[in-house]
Amino acid sequence: MMGMTNTQRQMFHTVQITDLVPEDHPLRRIRPLINTERIRELCEPFYCENNGRPSIPPEQLFLALVGGYLLGVRSDRKLIMELQCNMAFRWFVGLDINSPVWDASTFSKNREHRFDESGVLEQLFDDTVKHAISEGLVSTHWSVDGTLVRADASHKSLAPIEVYQSVNEYKKTIRGKSAPKVVPAQKDSDAGNPTVNWQGEKRSNATHRSTTDPDCRLATKSSHEAAVPAYNVNGIMENRNRIFVGIGVETPQGPASERTGALNLIDRAKRRLRLKPTTIGADKGYFEKKFIQGLFQRHIEPHIAVHSRGSDKAHARVRMRQRGLCYQISQRARKKIEELWGESKEEHGFRRFFRRTLSNVRQEAFLIGWLLNLKRLAAIQAYSTV
Repeated sequence: MMGMTNTQRQMFHTVQITDLVPEDHPLRRIRPLINTERIRELCEPFYCENNGRPSIPPEQLFLALVGGYLLGVRSDRKLIMELQCNMAFRWFVGLDINSPVWDASTFSKNREHRFDESGVLEQLFDDTVKHAISEGLVSTHWSVDGTLVRADASHKSLAPIEVYQSVNEYKKTIRGKSAPKVVPAQKDSDAGNPTVNWQGEKRSNATHRSTTDPDCRLATKSSHEAAVPAYNVNGIMENRNRIFVGIGVETPQGPASERTGALNLIDRAKRRLRLKPTTIGADKGYFEKKFIQGLFQRHIEPHIAVHSRGSDKAHARVRMRQRGLCYQISQRARKKIEELWGESKEEHGFRRFFRRTLSNVRQEAFLIGWLLNLKRLAAIQAYSTV
């Protein structure tokens, strides 16, 4: 017999929110790894003690941010919508079924006035690495790679850098108050997003800057692709369990930005985490004299994919290691960092930055690194308990 929809609705439901979250839900494995007391400790200096109305708990804001990226939701408004209807997400953040949801402006206000300059996300990222170190999950064999992430800016935001402009005129140009040589098409009534005719005008980093995000640059990973406003994101991964030990963002300056950024991340790991690798695996883009010499100066073995160019002594020393077993293992393992970049772009919306300016996108990169490390630690923990 064909069933019928039950139109008699119950007035009261006796259920707890934890009963609505499946036992095998990914959020259940990640939530125990986040130390809310640590978040409160880091955020305590940004709140007054006994003055004014109690704020939203800061740990709930950070749980909402990392949970939103885990679900692929980055927009503040969509994040609030997800909190309203997703019971697993509400449980993850610490809200009950009947708990009111905040306004979308809560995230932007707290970013601007509390968390942007605090370095909390960087501390939380480092905490996951320290936790992995304490569990013996971090090896001394690392891999380095860079990826291009598009900035939150379009080609229409590019304005020419006029050499003959005064200081005040130049400021107006980069702030979007004037846009010379951007000619809207005829009969285009859309003043906010006009049709721009770039025919006959050459755009490059030497002649143009984005008025939306002045820190980004036109860049491309391949000569067959069009250049887009973007940032260069560098990462260092330990090879045993694919845990990020460093992540950073640089303004694109060609291949040199990846190599310089990699050395900076190695120095950062030594300074902040007391970590130092014995080997570094990398692709052919890092087969460059200064980068190789930088590794030797730091007493690190370069396991870099060799290129036909380069006849310096530093290049010869790398070529000598090709037949070694450690070199071959490093070259196989270093491809795993590319898989992490792919995972972050496909599942967590890292193809394009949500925020603007270099200091802000660095915070977003630390959030992605924190999330990826939490996922790796949760997977290792689940595997060890089987």
